[in-house]
Amino acid sequence: MTTLTIEIPDSEKAVIFDFIKKRGGTIVTIEADDNLTQTEFDLLQESYKEALLIKKGIIKPVPISELWND
Repeated sequence: MTTLTIEIPDSEKAVIFDFIKKRGGTIVTIEADDNLTQTEFDLLQESYKEALLIKKGIIKPVPISELWND
């Protein structure tokens, strides 16, 4: 299954939701949070860039076994 993020006008929301549900998709709505600090925003940007590099195979992800290695 593919995950797709789109922005649509509120007036079209019901039509698009119906279209997706009829084809077996699921809807996950995320409300905008404009209360991010600049530091939080910078960390999100950096995380996104890193995720893209991992997806492209340029860098390797950190194995989960190393994340919780006490």
